[in-house]
Amino acid sequence: MYRALRISLSLLILFLFTQIQFHVPIFDIGIPITGQSFAIVLLPYIFGLREGVISILLYLLLGLVGVPVLAQGGHGVDAFLSNSGGYLIGFIFGGAFSGFISDNKVNNLKNAFLAMCIGTLIILIFGVLKLSFEIGISKAIEYGFTPFVLGGVIKVVVGAFAGWLTKKYIMTLDFNFD
Repeated sequence: MYRALRISLSLLILFLFTQIQFHVPIFDIGIPITGQSFAIVLLPYIFGLREGVISILLYLLLGLVGVPVLAQGGHGVDAFLSNSGGYLIGFIFGGAFSGFISDNKVNNLKNAFLAMCIGTLIILIFGVLKLSFEIGISKAIEYGFTPFVLGGVIKVVVGAFAGWLTKKYIMTLDFNFD
């Protein structure tokens, strides 16, 4: 019962956070900040590996079959074949890493930071790898990694605090989540 509730709640949060998109006007192009990748690494940390990855897979499956749930209303096979496709696949592995840390380490700020940081890096690496096949590795790093570093750092710091505190609170509740 609670597992299905956690997965449903994760999907709802992921849909809502995908709508958060803005640019911080720094440097020439601005720093893109999205809620999508933030939620992808945060939710598995809060709810654990199994529920986190199931939520991510369901989210991606909905996008794949044509429901416009991905960033900027993306959907269908084209979204996965586009320049963003590598990031989408990276969601699975970045989220899985975050959930693995959550399930196997003590909940503290250091481990939450580790989960958010490495999970985010995994997503970016998958994105850069996919882009590198299209535009070469140096351009892929320039366009698919560098612009996202500062925004990623902000999301990692906020996510670490949010994940740690939320999980700490959930662990104090007086009922079994299984």
